[in-house]
Amino acid sequence: MPRYVIQPSPPSPKHERFVHLLAQEFASTSANIQPLILEELVPATNSRHVRVIWDRWKDLDPEQRSAIIVDAYTQAEGAQAATEIAIAEGFTPQEALALGLLPLKVVPLRKKNERISLEAYEKALRAEAAKTLLGPKAKELRYARTEDAQQAYERLEKALPSSSWAVVQEMATES
Repeated sequence: MPRYVIQPSPPSPKHERFVHLLAQEFASTSANIQPLILEELVPATNSRHVRVIWDRWKDLDPEQRSAIIVDAYTQAEGAQAATEIAIAEGFTPQEALALGLLPLKVVPLRKKNERISLEAYEKALRAEAAKTLLGPKAKELRYARTEDAQQAYERLEKALPSSSWAVVQEMATES
């Protein structure tokens, strides 16, 4: 069997800038929508699985994205934190949606004879979409975390009193 050694791609010219921006997000208390940093602690292996959902990944390949994430951890939290990362993945919001990383959605439960118009529901949906990873042009409200979906649900109920909404989770099925 032949052996093929695949060399890592050269760092992107954006590498250092993205490392700095991402490292700043670790300590940020701002309510930025992006990047969304999902860090899963795995006690059995004392490791971390990190996924970063960010529009800025669009021109970078997966290896470059992973390198930026690990370097950002090194910069923000030190070399020990970076060595704990077993998986470092970066996805654009559209990639995250396609891969099932945004399984939660908030949907309207408008009844046929409801006094709140369909247009009012659509307006509330568009306003809320601007606060999601997928942005203002999103056709649906998608979330990675239950807490974010629940907050959106509460904002929609407040923005459109007497409306009906539901948080649903899509499950992948095997064919």
